[in-house]
Order: sequence, then C-alpha cells, then structure tokens
Amino acid sequence: YANDANAAAYGEYWVGSARQHNSLILLTLGTGVGGGIIVDGKSLDGETGHGGECGHVTIDTSENARLCSCGQRGHLEAYASATALVNRCVEFLDAGEKSELGERHSRGEPLDGLMIAEAAEADDPLAKRLVMETADYLAVGIAIFVNIVDASTVIFGGAMNFGGAKTTLGRQFLERVRSGVRARALPVVGENVRIQFASLGGAAGYIGAAGLAREAYRLETDRTKS
Repeated sequence: YANDANAAAYGEYWVGSARQHNSLILLTLGTGVGGGIIVDGKSLDGETGHGGECGHVTIDTSENARLCSCGQRGHLEAYASATALVNRCVEFLDAGEKSELGERHSRGEPLDGLMIAEAAEADDPLAKRLVMETADYLAVGIAIFVNIVDASTVIFGGAMNFGGAKTTLGRQFLERVRSGVRARALPVVGENVRIQFASLGGAAGYIGAAGLAREAYRLETDRTKS
C-alpha cells in the first residue's frame, strides 16, 4: 500500500538523512504536502494505504479557511505547499503589496515557488515574510505530528526546500520551523526532535520502494521458514 511519500520516508530512514534514527516523519513540500511516517523501522501505511497523509491535518478551523486540493478546508497543504505559497503571494500583490515580484505579476508572468524563494534570498520583504509564514504553518502541523508519534526526526523533502541547508534562506527557514515546533510541542518532545532537510532528493522514493520490497521479502521468508 506504500505511496510515493511513504516510500521516500523509508528511503531516508534506510540510507538517507534518518539512517541513524529509528523513527521519522517525512514531509514532501511541492505542489502539495505529502507525508510518510516510520516507527520502529516500519512504514505507517494504514489500513487503506492512507497512513501518514500529513498534508491533510487541519490547522485552521475557521469558516473561511483556505480550500485544500482534496476539497476540504483548513488543511496544512492549503497553507504550506508551493501552490499555497504562490496563491498567498498573488493575493498580497493584487492587494497592492510592494515587491520586486510585482512587475512580473503585472505583466501576467506566472509566479512559482522558485521565484519567491529567489526574491526572499535577495531580501524582498514580501517574499521573505511569505517563506517565514510557510515555516510557521509547518511548525503548527509538525507539533501535532510529533506530539502523537514522538518521532526522533522530522525531514523536509520535495522541490520546495528554499535552497536547503546550503543557503541562508534555507537555514533561516529551518530554524523558524524548529523554534515554532519548540513553542508548540510538549517540551520534552520539542527539545529532542531533530528537524532537517532530506538528503536523497528525487531518488528517495525509488530507493525506499526497493527497501520496502526487501523488507517484505525478508518477513515473508522468515514466516515461511517458521
């Protein structure tokens, strides 16, 4: 039942950023927000294969909460995905907010997460605020996840990593998430969970799928022998 995010989580657990950890939560940040959870070396796939759908936890219960791609309101994906980042940026620009992105938007040029990240790296106030707000939204969701799972590490994968640990923006984004989680999670959980970027990139899913197949084969072989 493992989907792409579950497989990617197992890949990071097996040979990636979490290879020294026994439990992890992976969030894939891109067009949407995917998720995968590993506990005691096992992928949490659930009864129907929908286990670990972290992007669909509700972080806003107001009547005018943002609409998620799944059709429900207030989900993390509706606030912290690349799609949500662009939507929020366009709303501010249409409302007259000043930004270096404004001219491109007024010409009808489609904005994307990379453009916003580049503007934020160049200290554009609106773009920088949007990236940090994205970190705040993620911190709300992650605090919920770690309070329930108590995973030893949370990892960010996917295309929207704001340059990762190699850039000033990526490091600022990560620290904003960390401080937000510490402020919201149970103290012992928030202080001990490690939050970091993934290391396997786009190969995580393929590697994880191979690892899951290997584990399933091993379990079946052991069962047959017994």
